[in-house]
Order: sequence, then C-alpha cells, then structure tokens
Amino acid sequence: MSSISVIITGCNGRLGRAVGDLAVSRGHTVVGIDAAPAPGRPHPVVVEDLRHPPAIHRAFERLGKAPDAVVHLANHTNSLAAPAEVVLRENVSMNTSVFMAAAQGGAKRIVFSSSIQAFIANFDNDGGMGVRLPHALPLSEALEPRPSNAYGVSKLVSERMLDTLCDADTFKLIGRAPGERLSAASLRLPYILNPQMFEGAARNTGAVDYRWGGPEAFAYIHVDDAADAVLRACEATLSGHEVFWVAAADPRVAQTVEELIDRHYPSVPGADAARRMRRLGDCSKAQRLLGWRSTRHVSGERARLGLSPVGEVIPA
Repeated sequence: MSSISVIITGCNGRLGRAVGDLAVSRGHTVVGIDAAPAPGRPHPVVVEDLRHPPAIHRAFERLGKAPDAVVHLANHTNSLAAPAEVVLRENVSMNTSVFMAAAQGGAKRIVFSSSIQAFIANFDNDGGMGVRLPHALPLSEALEPRPSNAYGVSKLVSERMLDTLCDADTFKLIGRAPGERLSAASLRLPYILNPQMFEGAARNTGAVDYRWGGPEAFAYIHVDDAADAVLRACEATLSGHEVFWVAAADPRVAQTVEELIDRHYPSVPGADAARRMRRLGDCSKAQRLLGWRSTRHVSGERARLGLSPVGEVIPA
C-alpha cells in the first residue's frame, strides 16, 4: 500500500518499538511520543508524559499535519502497575486525551492496544489466587466482556469511548464533517513475548503454573506478530469501530490443546468446539478483515530447537 503517516504513543515500549521499526521499514512516516527518551530510534520521538492532556498535541505539531493513523499503546501495562484507582483513572484519562486529539485533529484511524483482560477474568489486585476459568471457549472478540480488575475495566471503557467517537452523529459534536469519517480498531492483545521470552517459553517443556496463564487459556502473541497486526489495522479498509482478538494459534505451554482442555477446561462452554478446532482461540475476524494471521508459534520454535514432539506444531 502507499505510504501513510502514523503517530505512535508509547513508542519506546516493547510493542511500540516493534511497531515503529516495522512502520518505517514499510515506508510510512512516523512520529513517536513517549515519557522517556530512547536514543537511536529510526523516527522522531517527542518526549512527553501523556498523563498531561496537552502532551499528545506535541506529537501532532511535530508531524505537521493530520495523521492517517494514531496508534495508541501508552498505558499502565497491567493491574499491578499502580493502585487500582490510579490504573483506572490514568489509563482512561490518557486514552481520552489521545482519542479526542485524534478525532478533533483530523486523524482517519485510531488503533488502540486493548487487552484480553477487557473480556476475560484474571486475578485481582488483592492477590486473590482462586481458580478461575475462561467463561467460554474458543476465546474471541465475540465473548461477553467480563473484566475483573481496574486494568481490564480501563480497556473496556476506552473501547466504548471509541464506539461513540466513530458514530456518525458524534462528528457534529467534535466539529468534523460527515465525509471526514473516523474509524478505529481495538486489538485485544494477550501476553506479548519478545524474542527472548518466546525462546524461553519454547524451552520450558515442564508444567506451567495455572495461575499465570490458565485463566487466559495460555494465550500469547510474539511481539513481531502483534506489530504486524497493528500496522494492518492502520492500513486496512474499515468503517466504524472494530474490535479484534489477535493471538498466536497455539497455547504457550508444551501441552496440546486436547490435553489442556481435558485437564483444565472440560466443563467450560464451547470446550468441544475448541477441541474440534484444535484451537483455544478464534482469530478469524482478524484474518477476514485485516488479512492477519499469526506466523510465530512456540510449538514451531520448540520443534526448531529439537524439543518436538512435545506439544503440537502449528503450521505457518
């Protein structure tokens, strides 16, 4: 596709770096914004803290024009990053500032890094470690949202904000003409593995503590696959606000899907369908609308390292 202009918040984080590198490699114009400097980035970086509402406007000024897409990745990263009320208040505040700046500043697309925790119950901030199960399988964006902590709530509230901002009647309120449609994509991301974490997961062929992955059906995504999904969400033809579940096709543990269902999820609604699919998650919407599918799998890395036949190799 032709070159587009992109503003990336949280550009120095794990996913932000991967998105920025990939966007530049595809010939896109990129301006990043992050609270901390990171020398050597392949694009300009505005150093500002998005907890201050005017900060996002510095990135717009640096770009010098309305961006084709605003990729919003900057948030507290989990429910334990700060007290619950701080995570909720500051995430929603940052997201409001970025979304409104994009809407009023003429951006065509917002791509938001939402989370699996917007729809799947995880463990609470109080450290409660009771056994929890996904409320249905296979995991997908179609499941009823049931966040259980402030982080997940902040993501779901922000998705609802995008529903409203992308509604045609809202354009009048924010001063945009009907022809200047704003669209958005929220990517509900699971545990993001960098290359070192990815190899570590492949080498771990022992049992994994259920608490650290079981409630999320052991879902994960390689950071490069996540970056590809983000850029495809910037480039795709979309209207309104679409929510996508994007994850690797295999679980990040050595057990097969069948073994995991038998051990942990036999009574979960949809378990039989997941068993037939040989998948604990369904990313068909992302495949259909974004042309995205995962290409980096722990099972394949395990085979590359000579650790097969533990688990199940997922073809590219």
